Amino acid sequence: MNRLRKRVLLISVFCLLVVLVGGCFFYKEYHLIETKQSKQTETDTTSSRQETIDQIINDSHFKGTVLLIDQQTKFYEKSYGYADVKNKYPNKIEGIFPIASLQKIITGAIILTLVKDGKLELDATLDKFYPQIDFSQTITIRQLLDHRSGISMVEEAPKQLLIDEESQLENALDTLTVTHNKEFDYTNGNYTLLAGIIAQITGQSYEMVVKKRVIDPLSLTQTYFWDQLPTDEITPQPYFYTGQDYQDDPYPASKKLFSSLLGAGNLYMSAEDFWLVIQGLADGRLFQQREYEQLADIDQEGYRAGLIYFDDLKYSQGSLGGYETAVYGDQDNQKLVILFANQPAFDGMRKLSEKLYEHLSQI
Repeated sequence: MNRLRKRVLLISVFCLLVVLVGGCFFYKEYHLIETKQSKQTETDTTSSRQETIDQIINDSHFKGTVLLIDQQTKFYEKSYGYADVKNKYPNKIEGIFPIASLQKIITGAIILTLVKDGKLELDATLDKFYPQIDFSQTITIRQLLDHRSGISMVEEAPKQLLIDEESQLENALDTLTVTHNKEFDYTNGNYTLLAGIIAQITGQSYEMVVKKRVIDPLSLTQTYFWDQLPTDEITPQPYFYTGQDYQDDPYPASKKLFSSLLGAGNLYMSAEDFWLVIQGLADGRLFQQREYEQLADIDQEGYRAGLIYFDDLKYSQGSLGGYETAVYGDQDNQKLVILFANQPAFDGMRKLSEKLYEHLSQI
């Protein structure tokens, strides 16, 4: 009887072990299949979203580099079209483009670092640096940053190439005009003067200050001034879409024009380097986010130190003929669109930015 009980007990224990082991194996297999299916669904969804992005960009006839940020990380990065259609040189993700007026974000950031360091005040007046300018005693640094200085300057190429910062500043001083009107009036002259003020305060050239305060701290590897482009770098040629792709820019930006854009549009960058700059304004390498926002006074919507703020979003655009650049996204850099074009979207870079941002917002 005892033997029978032991045998029954052993059989029961064995059956229980079989059930337990089998259950564990089934659970692991089921979980593995479920995980694979989930990952496949996620991959398929991401692929579908990227196909939609690709279609939006192709429909716009945009040529250049697109960088989309989601949750502060790169979600989509791709180059489109040719840098040089005649020689069939494609645009590359790491390719450099003239960033045009997006450079004002960098110039503005350096001014704000000088304020942070106690070397400059935002309500300091222009006569401390350029007393020869009319009404300079009524123009503040803040007004220069926000294009509310009353200064205007025609954007046209000078008669001669401006080979140094001294001649570039002299050109601005000779061509700008000033009124008492402090309404918003966008002009490169404000930022060329800010570049000169940076040089006066630091005792170094504007280009050297950009290198020391921006390029080196952020480890930028694809950022160059107009007169320092590497000889082995293919510079994209500017085009327009006018019913057909790759129509020549009828008024391409000349070296003379670039030489007149000190602090305002004479810098070349890759899209990824520019993203590092935007990050640097918030991650502590240049500023802590709230620190920058307070200095730039972004609570007051409108143009502030290189960016336009509205509805918890920010936007800026640069244009030099067929070269156009844009940044569009939320103020926390969670979702961001960066576009560097050598053939702008036919219906406008702002509209393309908005479409891509709207798509990112659905992710």
